[in-house]
Amino acid sequence: MLIAYLHEHKAGIVERLYQSILQTISGDPAFDAEFLRGSVAETADAFLSALEANDSQPLDDCLARFLAGSTVADFPLTVLHRNFTVFAAMLPPLLRECYGDDTGSILGALHRMHLLIDTTLNKLVGEYEKRSKLLVQQQYEQLEVHNRGLETQLIRVGEAYQTLQDFNENILQSMTSGLLVADKDSHRILKVNQAMERLSRRGADEMVGRTVEDVFAGMQGLPITAFAEEVQRQGSITLRKHRLVDPEGRVGHGTIKGQVFYDSQGREQGVLVLVDDISEREILRDTFSRYLSQPVMEQVLSDKASRSLRTLRREVSVLFADIRGFTTFAERHQPEEVVTALNQYFDRMVRVVFAHHGTLDKYLGDGLMALFGTPLEQPDHPRHAVQAALEMQAAVADLNAARRDADLAPLNIGIGINSGEAIVGNIGTEERMEYTVIGDMVNVAQRLQTEAAGGDIVISDNVLAHIRGHLTVRQTIETRLKGRRQPIRAHRIGPPSAS
Repeated sequence: MLIAYLHEHKAGIVERLYQSILQTISGDPAFDAEFLRGSVAETADAFLSALEANDSQPLDDCLARFLAGSTVADFPLTVLHRNFTVFAAMLPPLLRECYGDDTGSILGALHRMHLLIDTTLNKLVGEYEKRSKLLVQQQYEQLEVHNRGLETQLIRVGEAYQTLQDFNENILQSMTSGLLVADKDSHRILKVNQAMERLSRRGADEMVGRTVEDVFAGMQGLPITAFAEEVQRQGSITLRKHRLVDPEGRVGHGTIKGQVFYDSQGREQGVLVLVDDISEREILRDTFSRYLSQPVMEQVLSDKASRSLRTLRREVSVLFADIRGFTTFAERHQPEEVVTALNQYFDRMVRVVFAHHGTLDKYLGDGLMALFGTPLEQPDHPRHAVQAALEMQAAVADLNAARRDADLAPLNIGIGINSGEAIVGNIGTEERMEYTVIGDMVNVAQRLQTEAAGGDIVISDNVLAHIRGHLTVRQTIETRLKGRRQPIRAHRIGPPSAS
C-alpha cells in the first residue's frame, strides 16, 4: 500500500520536499533552485526504488553520482543530512495521509523508512571518513548536533526507534490535551496521560482502575452518566467552553470531547475522552467578539483591569437607535425582504459604532443599543457617541439611496443619546451572562430615542455640555420620564452649520 501511495503521489511529495528544503537554504548565495529541484526528484526516485527492492543500493548509487569529484572541503555531508532530516520530519503526516488512523501500519512504515535513512547517512559518514579523518571528525560533531535536533523532534511524536508500546506511550504523554480512556461497560479508567493528571490535579495511580464516577464524584458541571450515554448513542460528542467546579471550589472552563474507540478488528473497546483547558483570555475573546471591534477587543484583552468584567460604576454614554414605522414596513413586505433590510441596516450601523470605539450592547428588534466609554475608558465618550450618531444617519441616507435605485422603500431611524454614571459589567446568571449597563441614565437615553423622529438625533443636557460648539442645536424640548416629577431637557442636533 505504501509503495503504491508513494508512486501515485510522487510528484506532490517531491514538490513538498523541495519547498521544505528551499525554506532552509533560500538565503544561500550559492543556491541553485533548478539543481536542487532536479536533485530532490532524482533522490526521491532512488529512495522509492530502494524501498521497493528492500535494498539501499539504488540510493547508494544515486548519492555516489552526486559525490563524484567532491573534495574533503566541499563534501556535502551536512547538506545531505539536513535534507534527509527535512524529509524525516515529513514522514509522520505523510504516513497519516496514506494509512489514516492505522497506527500499526504507520509505525511499521516509519521504522522501515527511518532505518533506510539511518543506513544511508551512516554510509555517507563512512565515505567521508575515507577521505579525511580530521575533517570527518569535525563534521561528525555537526552531524551529532543535527541528530540531537532530530531526536528532539521525534520524541514529540514518540521514540521512533523504540518498541511500538513505548512509541504509543510517548505520543500520549506528549499531548497537551488531557486524555482519559475508560472501559465501555464498567466505566473503569484504563489510561490517563500527564496532561489529564495536570488538569484533574490527580495522579495516574489515583485514577487508573477506579470508575470515572468515583474519581470525579466531587466535580460540579460534569454530567458523567449523560455524557457516556450520549457518546455511546452518537459515537462522539463535544462540550465546548464547559464550566467546571472542582471540590475545592476552583472554577475552570474546558472543551470536552468524547468518542468511542475500537480495536483493530473494529470491536468497540471503550470511550476516549479529550479535555482541553480554556484560558480566561479565550473565554473573554469569545465574549467580546460579539460586542467590540477587533482593535478595541485586543486592547481590552491586554489590560487586566478591563478584562475582569466585574461590575463597577463608570461615566459612559448610551446610544439607542430605532427604525421609525417599522411595524408598518414589516406588514407591507415579505418576511424575507424584512430580514434582508434589517441585515443591511444593522451591518452599516455596527460598522459605524465600532469605528468610533463603541460597544454593541444588544439588538432590540429593529433597533440597537450601543455603549461608549466602556469596557475601555474614554474621556471624550460623549463626542464619540454623537459622531457615531451623525455617521449612522449618513449611512442610512446612503442605504436609502441604494434602496430607491432598487425601487425599495426607505428606512428612517431616530437616535437618542445620554451620558452619565451607570453600573457596567457582566450581568446575568452563570448560564447566561451579558456585558451591559444599567441605571437611570439608560432609561433617559431610551426615552430620548422615542422623542427622535426619522432622521433625528436627540441628546441630553449632559451630552450637550461635552460637545457644545461642535454641532448645531436645532431645537430644545422638554419631555417627561415615567416615575420622574421633573421634565427632562433634550436637544435635537445636526452637523455644524455652514456659517
